[in-house]
Amino acid sequence: MVGANGHVLLADTDGRLQQAQVPVDLLLTAVHFVDSSRGWAVGHDGVILHSQDGGLSWSKQLDGNTINQLMTTWAEAEVSRLEAASAAAPDDEALSSALDNALFALDDVKAGSEPGPSRPLLDIWFRDAQRGWAVGAYGIVLHTDDGGQTWKYLASLDNPDRLHLNTVLGLGDGSLLVAGEGGRLYRSEDDGASWGPIQTQTEASLYKLLDWQQGQRVLALGFGGTLLSSADSGRNWQSLSLPVKASLYGGSELTNGSLLLAGQGGVLLYSQDGQNFNTWQGPSKSTWMNVAEVVPGQLALVGRDGLHKLPLAEITERLQ
Repeated sequence: MVGANGHVLLADTDGRLQQAQVPVDLLLTAVHFVDSSRGWAVGHDGVILHSQDGGLSWSKQLDGNTINQLMTTWAEAEVSRLEAASAAAPDDEALSSALDNALFALDDVKAGSEPGPSRPLLDIWFRDAQRGWAVGAYGIVLHTDDGGQTWKYLASLDNPDRLHLNTVLGLGDGSLLVAGEGGRLYRSEDDGASWGPIQTQTEASLYKLLDWQQGQRVLALGFGGTLLSSADSGRNWQSLSLPVKASLYGGSELTNGSLLLAGQGGVLLYSQDGQNFNTWQGPSKSTWMNVAEVVPGQLALVGRDGLHKLPLAEITERLQ
């Protein structure tokens, strides 16, 4: 579990909690492990942390200052490339327009770098111990192919308004999905070198992508009870109707194959088929950010009130 002030908490199967050794005191927003030892976490100020011991201790791989440098290097190279191309073809209006956009992007990057490392990262996902992607505010996409020792800034995603990118997920067929503000959804089949925008027919911000039933279904959770479902690895999506309009922030597949989603106002949504959902709401109205089944039948909920443990039976017996 990761959260405010650099907190990284580990819970064993007996419920005992331990605070990890963390080199920052920033808000951490997401964590992902590829095996029982190696994991990464991201957060504000563009920080990326790495653990090689199951989350007991963490080291910093990247921060917003380095992201600023990566973005500046990219923008300056893009301006130089387009200046040379425009000089060779001065009557090419498309090149002239692209150069104007590149100059604006360079100015924008420089302005965004002035406050320092203010590049919040919001999610991270690794395909294996080497290849990973992180996304964040203002359209940031980062990629590593060496376990995070070095990172590259990806500018291939068409997001001229620099809308926030909230979540990233890779699928079993090798494709990569990114979703974010304003209902934006993107899909890549070449590790992020190029992206295709997806029509979702929603402008609701999307906060989390979930892989369900080993890739048979992909879900996108979002604002105001938005839930999108795809049965073809994210190429096409349909909107699912829910019994509540609470914003959804996280969820997981349980050991019995059912689905549990967590969200605003203490709402949990339970489904056995991914189509029909029942609502559970406890006495607290505090927002849940995520839920996990730590052992069969025992849930861990995390949110604004910290960590809460709950038997799954308490939910299934009181469904509405």
